[in-house]
Amino acid sequence: MTEASQHKAQLRAYFDGIGFERWAAIYGGQEQLSRIRRTIREGHGAMLEQATAWLGESFGTAIGTKTALDAGCGTGLFSVALARMGFEVTAIDIAPQMVDAALQFAQRAGMRERITFMSGDLEALQGSYDAVACFDVLVHYPPPLFAPMLRRLAELSRGPLLITYAPYNRLLASLHWLGGRFPRSQRRQDIQMIPDAFVAQTLAEARRYIHRTARISNGFYHVTLLEARPTSATT
Repeated sequence: MTEASQHKAQLRAYFDGIGFERWAAIYGGQEQLSRIRRTIREGHGAMLEQATAWLGESFGTAIGTKTALDAGCGTGLFSVALARMGFEVTAIDIAPQMVDAALQFAQRAGMRERITFMSGDLEALQGSYDAVACFDVLVHYPPPLFAPMLRRLAELSRGPLLITYAPYNRLLASLHWLGGRFPRSQRRQDIQMIPDAFVAQTLAEARRYIHRTARISNGFYHVTLLEARPTSATT
């Protein structure tokens, strides 16, 4: 088993087990959350709002039959948001329990017919999409695995590629170390911090340029939201 396959298997086991219970509580409607989890929910919500606004600016009212991929869809929050905007959505996640939860959420939201759900790896996908989003997934991949994942996401997008990653700086490193001292029931999966320059270089190698970024920070939720576009779009 390759390093990438082993890492993905570990993530699948986590997010299809105890990780599902934790993240479904954070992303779902559970009212009784610890202070740490509330900050993560609020930060994640702010990030999704910004991403939705960016796509609205990019496509306006001309979405029509445009397609979108939600890679690492989790419980389906952004998949449903994309469907409500008018996209035909493909939602994929490595953890079957996450996909089941996303499907149920889409049904309750009345958006089930606009979303195709899949459980599996990005390598199972064929073709390309008008927009691709991958949120709070790459934060679990160290640089040697982060780069090929990001390149694969770029291959799948004909237009905007929206991602989040955990930017490296000393303060955030200290916060992540501190988070590791909390009881295991309150911890996130290990977060991999990636230097901005490494992200920019990887995107350049994939013939993508950084169109815009936003730092989202709230309590224990710290990510950079980034929109990249094909280099040809500048010519």
